[in-house]
Amino acid sequence: MGAFFSGVYDLLMGPDSRLWPVYLLVTIVIAFAIYRVRRVEQSFISWLLPKSVYFHASHIVDLKVFVVNRMFAAAGIVGYLFSSVALAQMVMNGLGGPSHLPPFHPVVIALLLLVTADFGTYWVHRVHHESRILWPFHALHHSAEVMTPITVFRRHPVYDLIATFTKGVLIGILQGVLMALFGQAPGFAALFGINAGYALFNIAGANLRHTHVWLSFGRWAEHIVISPAQHQVHHSLDPRHHNKNYGEILALWDWIFGTLYVPQGQEQLEFGLADSKGNRLRQRHDSLTNAMLVPLKDSGRQIARLAGRISGSPPAPAERPAQETQPAEK
Repeated sequence: MGAFFSGVYDLLMGPDSRLWPVYLLVTIVIAFAIYRVRRVEQSFISWLLPKSVYFHASHIVDLKVFVVNRMFAAAGIVGYLFSSVALAQMVMNGLGGPSHLPPFHPVVIALLLLVTADFGTYWVHRVHHESRILWPFHALHHSAEVMTPITVFRRHPVYDLIATFTKGVLIGILQGVLMALFGQAPGFAALFGINAGYALFNIAGANLRHTHVWLSFGRWAEHIVISPAQHQVHHSLDPRHHNKNYGEILALWDWIFGTLYVPQGQEQLEFGLADSKGNRLRQRHDSLTNAMLVPLKDSGRQIARLAGRISGSPPAPAERPAQETQPAEK
């Protein structure tokens, strides 16, 4: 029984979760420093944890979706969807087996794994914004009208499945190439290194990405890594912020592919879904049931419309409001 509860704790608040107490404590320390520097004229607790945010209906939905997603994770539905180890073996065999060149240093391998995973995260995120079929599964996340550290878990299970599969493929290919060239799979040191990379990411204020607390790293650094402020901009209703800052850790991908937005100073932001003019859309993910079913229905409509276009038959009429960052009708 003790092992069971230990496993549940690790899943919800263990070192691999942003909700690990150590990360939350560091977040509070960073927030307190910001509070003092800005000389906020209200108590620290009421500034950091405003009732208007934490008792908002949107946050209540966040909590419910969080529980559902952790249940999926506990069942292993996401984690066991794809085996990167099996793909790595296939890639290695396809490349003719190990050639035993001098191996890379574990730190280099850890950096390669981290960069590869982050590259996959960027493109999964961006494609969900740009695909009319996939957007509904990510629209759930953007429908949050207030943000707290729990909002990061406001994701539809379909989005998590696609993200896990994509990163598994990329990591598997990288592992296979390393094994073919150097006879070397990522060892403990490399795996510890990539975990250390994510730990640094969490310590650097990752929990503030989904809050109202503005933390910018400065113009130069925000061309390299994504700051909490940049991710808050990504959630903004303002049209000039749409389709910007898709990166999780690295801003390099946004910089390279033309989706980077670096704020010049603190901006006043409103969160949620908006049309192309920045007008807030009606909240359609206002319960756990709607959070799970509305994306499936909206995506199904888009698939039906696409099928109708391919077959040449007129699509059935459907009331479908334009979504923030949704590609225009063609």
